[in-house]
Amino acid sequence: MKRIKLFIALFFLISIGIQAQSFKFKTTSLTVLEREGKYNKWGKWSEPLNTQLYVNLDFDKNKIVVYSREIQHYRILEILPKQVTKTDEINSYICKNQFGEACRVSFMVRKNEKNKTQVYIYFKDIVFCYDIEEVTE
Repeated sequence: MKRIKLFIALFFLISIGIQAQSFKFKTTSLTVLEREGKYNKWGKWSEPLNTQLYVNLDFDKNKIVVYSREIQHYRILEILPKQVTKTDEINSYICKNQFGEACRVSFMVRKNEKNKTQVYIYFKDIVFCYDIEEVTE
């Protein structure tokens, strides 16, 4: 009887570890930063735009998907080391989108802003910043 209980307990623990490593988020706003002008300097952040999109971070498939009007697929090429400062926790990924453009996607927790969570998508000439909330089912 003890062996059966042990087997069931081990099976349960193993099955928990096998579950998919996928995280879902809902966006609440979007701001954009672009390079401008003759000298290609960064401009100012746009005014926040209310949004209700979904973002999926899927480690099993090595991808990040933003479900906007045009679905954005980002294939994770490299997971960068986690950065922790007094004000932020940052998890970043080097990615390529569905058009082959390189970018960095960073999930940030702003400790000094009541743990506000954001995702930044950095391209050469434009940065998208979404305020996000984790979706728990």
